Amino acid sequence: MEKIDMKPDFVFSPQPMYIIGTRNEDETPNFCIITWIGFSFDKTPHLMMTIGGSKQTKTNILRENMFSANLISEDNLWLADYFGTTRAEDKIKNDIAYNFNWGKYLNVPVLEQSKWVYECEVSRVIELDGAHLFLADIKNIQIDKNLIGMDLEMIDLNKLKPAIYAPYNYFSVGERIGGCGEWKYNLLNNNEEQETIKVRAN
Repeated sequence: MEKIDMKPDFVFSPQPMYIIGTRNEDETPNFCIITWIGFSFDKTPHLMMTIGGSKQTKTNILRENMFSANLISEDNLWLADYFGTTRAEDKIKNDIAYNFNWGKYLNVPVLEQSKWVYECEVSRVIELDGAHLFLADIKNIQIDKNLIGMDLEMIDLNKLKPAIYAPYNYFSVGERIGGCGEWKYNLLNNNEEQETIKVRAN
């Protein structure tokens, strides 16, 4: 496979998306899409999130040290799109009706329309050049009661139906194509004696 070089840019980050919920100073909820999100582990599960520029969401997190991360799925995508394309610094985001509750472990707004929600407490803030990186301890996970019994070691994305962001468009998840450890059924010829595969760098 011949490859070409590309200049690093901000546009390639296909991944699930989350609506970040924070509390304003007047104790009203604020929701915003943040796409620079990943997960880590430091004795407990952590969520990593980078927010650049000036945003009400970042102001709230720096003050409150907590937030919720609400999974965006196909059925709440357009509500999420509204949250992501409006600025709370310009106006209150109340043009669209939505339902929320406050978290069970942390005082953060949790979106009722989300099937999978993380309640996160910030444990470290790293100030970058024009952005802030938040490392947050996941204190609680709320899931839709219809997902009770789902094997958490094989989370069925066909049930969650997460929306995938690939700038500047949204995509759905396709069918399951396999599981961890199934390479030997797909790369080796099972009708012949298995041979050691040698990897050679050019």
